[in-house]
Amino acid sequence: MVATQRSEQARSRDTQRKILDAALDTLVGEGYSGATTLRIQKAAGVSRGALLHHFPSRDDLLVAAVHHLAADSMRRQVVRSDLPEQSAERIDAAVEGMWANYSQPYFWASMELWLAARNHPGLREALVPLEKTVGSLIRTATDNFFGPPLTARSRYPDLRELLHTSMRGVAMTYAIDPRDPTTDPHLPQWIAWSYDHLLD
Repeated sequence: MVATQRSEQARSRDTQRKILDAALDTLVGEGYSGATTLRIQKAAGVSRGALLHHFPSRDDLLVAAVHHLAADSMRRQVVRSDLPEQSAERIDAAVEGMWANYSQPYFWASMELWLAARNHPGLREALVPLEKTVGSLIRTATDNFFGPPLTARSRYPDLRELLHTSMRGVAMTYAIDPRDPTTDPHLPQWIAWSYDHLLD
């Protein structure tokens, strides 16, 4: 009986993950208006009943999908231990790591929901707790990128917010002008800001 219950729970988790992955892919590929439950259901390869069992609301599903990927990604970054110890090299790696997040699928999925929420009070209400949770994870991951010696500097909190705000704005321009983010001209500027704030 216990083994059967565990098997059923495993199948349920597997189905839920398929639905979340399909919802995210559909949201990034088709946008908010195109991410219908029918498209998500087909992409996940599940029945209508299974989809509705796990996620009765389309918006709840889309919000959960973004949270699912963002949380997984941020948690992996929080435990990274492959970053340089020397301050200048650490800053270079930290800024590059931060910027890399703004070309990830969860960023574009989040932006789709943000824009849709502008005229959709129900979606906006569902997004608020998600953004608080993901925002906290992003700050923690950023702190891990820079490391304790640099995050202890008095100007670090302001720098962190400045970098994220600027990076988000620059990343949005890639929606209409796709290019290689690793050669973005803002990258050396963000590193220079970081040197100015964190190095004596």
